[in-house]
Parts: sequence; structure tokens; C-alpha cells
Amino acid sequence: MATRIFSRLILSFNTAKIIPVSTNLAPNLYYYRKNHNINEVPEKEVQIPTQWGYIAGKLWGTDNGRPILALHGWQDNAGTWDPLAPMLIKNRSILAIDFPGHGLSSWIPPGMQYHGWDLPRTILYIKEYYNWDKVSLLSHSMGSIAGLRFAALYPDLVDFYIGVDSLIYDDYDLNFVVDKYPALIGKGLLAQFRLDEEPPSYTIEELTKKWHLGTQKSVAMESAKYLIKRGSKRSKLDVNKFYFSRDSRLKYTLFNPEDKKFVQALLLRMKSPSLYIKAIDSPYASDNFSVEMREVLEKNNDKFECHFVPGTHHVHLNNPEVVTPLITRFLEKHNIPI
Repeated sequence: MATRIFSRLILSFNTAKIIPVSTNLAPNLYYYRKNHNINEVPEKEVQIPTQWGYIAGKLWGTDNGRPILALHGWQDNAGTWDPLAPMLIKNRSILAIDFPGHGLSSWIPPGMQYHGWDLPRTILYIKEYYNWDKVSLLSHSMGSIAGLRFAALYPDLVDFYIGVDSLIYDDYDLNFVVDKYPALIGKGLLAQFRLDEEPPSYTIEELTKKWHLGTQKSVAMESAKYLIKRGSKRSKLDVNKFYFSRDSRLKYTLFNPEDKKFVQALLLRMKSPSLYIKAIDSPYASDNFSVEMREVLEKNNDKFECHFVPGTHHVHLNNPEVVTPLITRFLEKHNIPI
């Protein structure tokens, strides 16, 4: 089991900032939009061709100029940015992608398996496809880890990095990891032979509850609709029901523990302006290893800042009005157009 320390003391408040807002007192999203004169933002679907199909994405704003690249978490999709993107945009667009196997993107070929280090390659592929000179990263969870890896490997290609509630993988009990490998490998193999089978289907109400509970209630019931829109398909067996449309092989991705020295070597390469937003009510990134590595960033990158906010792991989705001001101030501080 992952070593997760829930005490807020482990978050280390020496250099980080806490936003003194209660989740219950956070402004209602409707009134936030109304009071801040947030207008409707143009949006459209995009497809980036790949050798096995395409990477799907959603673009908020226009095609003019280089957009911010938004990255979602494990088994989520680009819909995770639906509430926040319109609140953030002023003069610049945001392109949120569905990682391969997620959302509306193509699955990888049969017989293959997903791996975490494929995701920085995906970011590089998108950069090369659009011929961007730089990459601007807005990311959450698995996407934050992928974005940090890219920013560390290619520091001269990233003009800013924003991560929500994750920077690196949590510290895991290695015995627990090894004990789980046989089952994961076996189920992953079985999934290869079921790629053409329709998975169990549910009513929208049931699907909403399953997404809510499947994330340990991190995704609020009222927020699940944003993920369901891109993450489900209507059943061919019962037109009144829907099923999770992501690639089932994603569930059996093998976690590969990384040596502390390796992770530290990565972090020491980070030099772009970086903003880390940590949700206080999330169990992730609260273990000693995660805190220690975050402090490595704080000590070695004078453009790094961290803020603690009330909310769950999906705080950007449930409470974008809490996250948006932090992002806006960060970008303004570094004279980055938005």
C-alpha cells in the first residue's frame, strides 16, 4: 500500500502558501462566472494523426498562436478542464488532449501495453506535429507527472509548468508493488483478448455514481458529467445505457518504482517558472518522499512556487474558482500572456 501520511504537518509549510478558503465557502461557480464577466469561449474538437490512429483534443479559443497544452490524469480525459479553461482564457487558447487510450483518442495497437514514460514522448510528438518552439504545460495528476518529466528532460523547450496535486509518483511499499504484479500482468494479458468486447453498461445515473466512487469521491457527483461526455459510449446492447469507453488495458499499467537519486536528478534539471497547487484534502503527494522531492524543487528553482488549497484530488474540476486566481497571478508574475 502506498505510504500516505494524512497529517497536514507533513506538507511542510516552510515555504509553501496556504489559501485560507474553506471548500464549503468557495464561491459558487455560476456566480463566479457572472461576477467575473466570463463569456462563452469558442471551442472545437481536434485530431492529431498518429501511426495507430489519432490523439483527440479539445481547443478553447482560436487557432491563432501557440496554445497552452493541458494534460489530464489517469483514466480521466480532456473534459477535466471543461470548467476551468473558459475561466482562465483571455487572449490565448488552451488545447486539452486525451492521452492515448483515454477519452476520444485511439487505443494503442492490440498486444501492446501502456507505460508512464510514453507520455513525455506524446508531449514531444505533439510539439513536433504543431512545430511549436516551446511548450506551455497545464497538468493534473498523471498529466502533472508526465509534464514534469518532459519539463525536466527538455528544460529549454518549456516556458512554464503548472501541476495540480502531483509532481512525481507517490512512495510505494515495494513488497506491495511486487505482490500486485502477478495479478496485474495476468489481467492485462486477459484484457488483450477482450478488446472487441463491450464492457458492462449502466444508466447515466449509475455511471455518474461509479465515477464518483471510483475516484474515492474525488470527482464530485456534479462534476462527473464533464468526464462522462468524453469517457463513455452508448451501449449497442441496450440503447438506454452507457459504458466506460477508455481502454481497459489502462487499469493494468505496471507501476515502476524509481530510485530517489534518479527522481532528484530529474528535478534538478527543472528551470522553467513552475506552479504547484496541492489539494489539502487529497491523500496523494503527501508521503515523505513526495514532500522531500518537492522541497528539492523549492531549493533549486527560484521560479518554483507551491500553494495549498482546500479540495480533493480533482480540485481544478470541482472548484476551478479556487485554482484560477493562483494560475492567473502566477502567469502575470512571470509576464506570460494568457
